[in-house]
Parts: sequence; structure tokens; C-alpha cells
Amino acid sequence: MAGVIVIGAGLAGLASAVRLAKLGHSVTICERDERLGGVLGRIEADGFQWDAGAASTTLPAALRDLFRKSGRPIESLVQLEPVLDSRRHMFADGSVLDLPLNDRGTQHEAWTDLAGAQVAQQWTELVDSYADTWQLLRTTSLEPPLEGELPFNHRLPLSTVRALKPWQSLEKVAQRSLSDERARAVLRHFAAQGDSDATLTPGYVGVWSYLERTFGRWTIPGGFGAIADALVQRASERKITVRTNAEVVAVTTMSGAVTGVRLADGEELAADIVVSDIDPRDLYGRLVNDRAAKKVRKRALATHQAQAAYVVHLGLQEPLPALPFETVLHGTPTVVVRTGGQAPAGHQAWSVLVHGYPTDDVLDLLVARGLHIRDKVVSRQVSPSWWAGVAWEGYRTARRRAANVSPVKGLYCVGAGAHPGSGVPATTLGAAIVADAIGKA
Repeated sequence: MAGVIVIGAGLAGLASAVRLAKLGHSVTICERDERLGGVLGRIEADGFQWDAGAASTTLPAALRDLFRKSGRPIESLVQLEPVLDSRRHMFADGSVLDLPLNDRGTQHEAWTDLAGAQVAQQWTELVDSYADTWQLLRTTSLEPPLEGELPFNHRLPLSTVRALKPWQSLEKVAQRSLSDERARAVLRHFAAQGDSDATLTPGYVGVWSYLERTFGRWTIPGGFGAIADALVQRASERKITVRTNAEVVAVTTMSGAVTGVRLADGEELAADIVVSDIDPRDLYGRLVNDRAAKKVRKRALATHQAQAAYVVHLGLQEPLPALPFETVLHGTPTVVVRTGGQAPAGHQAWSVLVHGYPTDDVLDLLVARGLHIRDKVVSRQVSPSWWAGVAWEGYRTARRRAANVSPVKGLYCVGAGAHPGSGVPATTLGAAIVADAIGKA
């Protein structure tokens, strides 16, 4: 039985911990805050409740696999339900697109109604083309463990790299494949929701359009923060030791291999394996002082943090404009309105995410985009900022993202700053990669 310490109890850290415990390892979680779950949490005030971070996910199989591989199915703790609403896109010219999330035919019809048959066909063919991209990514970089100092695209066969065309930006794909500016804006949104610029984001990131259309989006009645609660319960079932208010200030090593961690109060904990769910720049820049990490440290410190969305939660009194689960207000900056929060009778709970650098108040942005709800606000709360992962700065950014298996023996990386990136599906898949790489005790 290997002694495992997991640094950080965000989604990826908890997912790694429960998987490894099920594989027979003795696992301890060290979390510097009082609460577990990272950005998977809730904001509660004035009778309202909002998701602090993610409110839905695509690729539900990743969550189902996590719970199945750590014990019982997810349905034993929470119920995943499909988001049946279309995602609404409101454009600067006043036009509106209600785009179904999980049906090829109705997506085609929606685009036909908005922009004509040619644009509808262009969108459908582009999303179809991402099916091959998904298969390449799944089989070459999401299932096998990625080891050593080089991230995934340095490990891929040349034929796969040529097929993925990482040097082709999402903006270039939009310009080449779509003749309608509104369709381009919808494709760019897959960069914006990752807090990156479409001109600096590889075109293969558009694969999320295929994943949503194929697998839909899923949420949890009562709030997506229930995933964190379920994982904390699963950690208890798996007899994981959880230490809160336990900040790790160093990963101790000897001759290129981990020996444990040191906490802020000076206590040292021995371990054969350390799994990090913190910013790799902090991990390699401050916590790991070993010659084996020299090259990966240089690469990690060359990355920059993605600008996290600025989030304001609004408690609103009805009547209100009828909005679906998610509405994207295109423009600069991009604004996303989520309506799935819990509210008292006669009220609604909205979360407003501003992607970019807001120069105006959120209510001013909403009014300017046609949502006149200023006089409806009865509660206003702000989410704390969170670690949003690595910003795309051209396709070479993928070479700098931390690999899941470190060159320091026994050290592993998961979470938004590690392969395969940020978001619920990606961080959950990263935890699966690490668990498979470590294996049974």
C-alpha cells in the first residue's frame, strides 16, 4: 500500500483521491481552506442560492466513470439530468439564435431559420468534422498516461499532429469554414468560455461543439455543487484522511523522487506519491526544489493564467424576461447569463459571467445588451475568483501545460493547469489518467 498525499481538494484533487483509495492506496488530502470542492460550491444569500462555479457539464460519462471507479454509481448520491433548453445566442445586430445542444437535425434547422441553408450546412459540416478530432484526442491523449517532461502533442505520432493541425487557430477555422459572422461568434465562444482569445486558441478546441451536440449538457437539480458534496461523502466512505486548513509549502524530495510534503506549520508528512491539484507554476516554482524538475519548471513558469470570468449573482423579482438555462450575449466583453439558481417564490436567481475585462458594471452591460432588469434586483453577490487554468497563447502553449506524470518520481499533476485542461470533463479525465498511471497499490 502506497502512501498518497493529494494537495488541494478541488474537483480534480477529490477525483484523484477517491479513485486512488479505491485502488487500495492510503490517501491523505491536504487542503489549505476550510471547505472542500474548490469552485464547485454554492453562494447563498437572502433566500437565494447560486452555483459558485460550474453549473453544468458535457461528456457525462467522465463523471459516471469517476463514481463507478471509486465505488457506487453516481446515481446513488446525485442525479444527473439533461439540460433540455437550447442555448440562446443574442447578437449585436439584434438577432437571436436558440441553438439546441444535443441534436444535429434541430441545430441545422435553427441555423437555417436564422441565416439560411448555406450557413446551416457549413455549421453542420464543421461540427461533423470534429468527430475525427475527438477520436484522435480520446485515443492518443485522454486515455493513455502522459509521462515525463513533455506534454501530449510532443508524444503524438506525426500523422496525428498533422490531422489535428494545432497551428491552425480557432479564429482561422471560423473564417475559413463559416461565412456568417454570427456563426463565427458562436464558434469563438468555445475559446471565450475557456477565457482565451480565439486567435490564440488551437482550432481543435472547437471539438467541444461536437461533444455538446453528441452528449448534450447535464446538470443536477438543486445545484451542481452537489458533485462536491458527493465526492466528500465518497472520500469518507473510502476512509480518506482529510486535513483542512493544511497549506502545503513544500514537496520534499530526495534524488529525484518525492518523500512527502511539508506544511505551513512545519509539520512533515511522508508519502510515496504526491498528487498536486494546484497551479503548476506554484508547484514547480515554489514547492518543488529538485534538479529533476528544472526543465518542467521553466516551461510552467512561461505560462500565464487564463483570465477567470468575473461572476455576479443576482436575486431578481419577477416578472422577468424569459431566458433559457444559458444565454450568451455576444460582444466585447462576452457576457453569459445562467438562470438555474434557486430562488424564493416569485423570484429568480441568475448568475452573470463576464468573459474579459469588464469596464462597465454588470447591470449596465445587461441593459446595453437588451436585458432591462436593473429595477428587479433584490440581492447581488460576487463569487470569489478562482484558478482558471492556462491561457492559450498560440498552439505552443500545449507544450508548456504540465504533464500528468512529472519527471520527479512519484509526483503527479491534475487540475486546470495540467493536461488536458480546465472544465469539469477535462479535470475529471485528468484524474482518471493519473489513477491509471499510478495503478493498484
